[in-house]
Amino acid sequence: MERLDQAKWARREIYEMFSKMDYPFYSVTIPVDVTEIKRLSKARGVSFYMLMVWVCTKALNSVPDFRIRIRGDELVVLDQANPSFTYMPKGSEVFKIVTLPWEPEWESFCRNAQEQSEQQTCFIRSGEETDSLIYFSCTPWFDFTALTNEHNFDKDDTVPRLAWGKYYQENGRLWVHLSVEVNHRTIDGFHIGALKAILDREIQHLGEQNPD
Repeated sequence: MERLDQAKWARREIYEMFSKMDYPFYSVTIPVDVTEIKRLSKARGVSFYMLMVWVCTKALNSVPDFRIRIRGDELVVLDQANPSFTYMPKGSEVFKIVTLPWEPEWESFCRNAQEQSEQQTCFIRSGEETDSLIYFSCTPWFDFTALTNEHNFDKDDTVPRLAWGKYYQENGRLWVHLSVEVNHRTIDGFHIGALKAILDREIQHLGEQNPD
């Protein structure tokens, strides 16, 4: 983790402007082609959901601005943000929140995440609610084109929140609508565009690992 020098930060004036606003948060929803994720997860016997969490976390960490956190008067850049995601066991109507470190090998992460999710018996483990996370959720029962998230009103909250709905077919491909909620004090539309470009590229790379 490193401290961001605000005096030399190119976005300093933007940060100061949005810091004056009562509600600096915004959300966008973008379509993402997840055909290759579906194919690879099926071929390797891992969870589509866990693989989505893995690749989205990798893409977010690749854009340093998504790792900026506001801590009092200081801004810090995390070395790595880790995923914290909702998980609903089969046959249950109640979800829990699972948090674990991201790791660079996707198959190992997916299997570890599945195992930890199944073994966790509490709603959320104590001490895991920090700002060093990325929040994930999914509504596999329905698609959506817009989404808002619940949170305490804290203008310093810079934890990105990602969610997607039920995937849908279009022109022979599978898609999801991906909601990205951020704090405009640290994230602009440019950064979300960079995230989308990296995410598309990482999904393509995953597709190249598909034996089919």
